[in-house]
Amino acid sequence: MKPYDLIYVLHREEPSETFIRREIDALRAIGIPVRVHILDEPRVEAAVPPGLRRALLRQLVIRLLAPPFSLAYAGRLIRHAPRALRLAVEASALPCPRIHAQFAWSAADASALAAATLGIPWTCSVHAWDVFTRPSCDTRARLATAAGVTACTQRAADALCAAGIPEARIRVIRHGLDPAAFPFDAIRPADHIAAVGRLVPKKGFDSLLDACALLRKAGVPFTCTLVGDGPERDRLERQAAATGISDAVIFTGWLSPDGAQRVIAGATVLVHPSRRLVNADADGFANVLSEAMFLGTPIITTPAGAATELLCDSARFVPTDDPETLAEALSSLLRSPETCRRLAAAARQTADRHLDQNRLIRQLATFLEEISRAEA
Repeated sequence: MKPYDLIYVLHREEPSETFIRREIDALRAIGIPVRVHILDEPRVEAAVPPGLRRALLRQLVIRLLAPPFSLAYAGRLIRHAPRALRLAVEASALPCPRIHAQFAWSAADASALAAATLGIPWTCSVHAWDVFTRPSCDTRARLATAAGVTACTQRAADALCAAGIPEARIRVIRHGLDPAAFPFDAIRPADHIAAVGRLVPKKGFDSLLDACALLRKAGVPFTCTLVGDGPERDRLERQAAATGISDAVIFTGWLSPDGAQRVIAGATVLVHPSRRLVNADADGFANVLSEAMFLGTPIITTPAGAATELLCDSARFVPTDDPETLAEALSSLLRSPETCRRLAAAARQTADRHLDQNRLIRQLATFLEEISRAEA
């Protein structure tokens, strides 16, 4: 098969989306040349090849008139047309370009239009909010021309099927980690709770703080390190102060991936108390869960996202927004090193089977190569 140049299209680079950077690095490591195109990144305007602008406008009209029609999607497609043109210009300079969008959102809009303009295939990776919170008609319109779509959880794949995307074009490929970079160690320090994620409502960290306040009332010793930043930080810090646990809760702010990994590795238990919001937004399989599974940190989480797809009996599950049950689960694990070791060992076995990046990245490469071969 003729070698191809893969363009990864991102709306912007988010520090919290380390899984995308890991995926790109892993693809490059096995010999697939990946170029990163960031839609929001300022760039010097390149000369538009003759006829390319006209071809894009023609494809824009075709997409706007094609079923399934979504007024909201049509408006976004028009807004993203200039971005699509810049992407098409970059791709047209390559001998065999292929376009892969991250998230079924603006990157997918620009990728679909640019690929149609050039007559090349494009693919997309969907994750969580980009399919859980969007109307089915938007998802169906946005991904109608994608040659293939990867979903990082079965729940996301099911959402695609419910939106009308043919199952044959969908592949579940999870976000993996390199086991060598996350060494397992079941020896845990005592009384240290960790939580990692963006400080946003769906993470449920307010429920964790309420549970910590209950631990304090019950006389259970603990410290809690909360890694991350976001719009909820001030409110969470005020909550910790109001409930009298500020002396036991550390807000680190955003940490580098290595820094966050050290916090997880140094915790007795990792808590991920996520919830599903009224707009259906929720986590998929949170990447912090994968890190804890490899490192040997036992997990307490909720069934709000897709954690039950893999963890099953290798984690403690508590209902969402239930600080009392969360406090009971924390107290139990903090006082039972043997239970922690059992859960950690089971989780690591699951991670080795299902989350080994060395295998998953080859699944992704094979998927992309099959599409490229079919469209050649």
